[in-house]
Amino acid sequence: MATAYFMRRIIEMTDAANDQENIEMIIFNSPSIPDRTGFILGNNSEDPLPQIVDIANELERQNVDYIAIPCITAHFFHDRIAKSVYVPVSNGIKEAAEYLKKHNIKKVGIMATDGTAQTKLFDTVFKDYDIECLYPDTEAQKLVMSIIYDDVKAGKSVDMQEFCLAKKQLKQKGAEVIILGCTELSIVKRDNDVGPDVLDIIDVLAQDCVVKCAKLRPQYEKLITK
Repeated sequence: MATAYFMRRIIEMTDAANDQENIEMIIFNSPSIPDRTGFILGNNSEDPLPQIVDIANELERQNVDYIAIPCITAHFFHDRIAKSVYVPVSNGIKEAAEYLKKHNIKKVGIMATDGTAQTKLFDTVFKDYDIECLYPDTEAQKLVMSIIYDDVKAGKSVDMQEFCLAKKQLKQKGAEVIILGCTELSIVKRDNDVGPDVLDIIDVLAQDCVVKCAKLRPQYEKLITK
């Protein structure tokens, strides 16, 4: 679902007057790839990287100019994926950092998978931009994981009270902006009012692709919700 929404956002953001002005896309949707969070945390032994690299290689053979991965946890493997192909591979975390820096944001709250949170994927990049990352406490993080795995991945409706509790806690810690750092959480934003001060990582990835490959509609220059 996150992949389908990512494709939709690219189309919506592209300043195209007709079919031919849109970006050509090859979508490789592979739900059989082993769970990234489970492998990163040592809960399963199936390494997802070989399958991801195989897909990157196949896309390169099909002469794509740019590769984007609408899974933020998979960014744990970004450098190794990027080294496996000559085609540039988008880094959604770096693009988010650059966007936030441009808007003078100093503290952000991260709503993401345990794999992303525990490996400090955002921190390793954001520290170079002088942006501090804040995370939910243990109980609130369980709510975030439940939303991702038990609700969105399972095709169920989301309990927005749980979402709002996690968001409120991060705001109370001093977060200026809440990053939806898992593309399943982007589906929450698609279907619900998430309130102000939220930056959706799928919007960051889509904006990056459009800017690199076409022309961005002016209304999508600002991505943080009001």
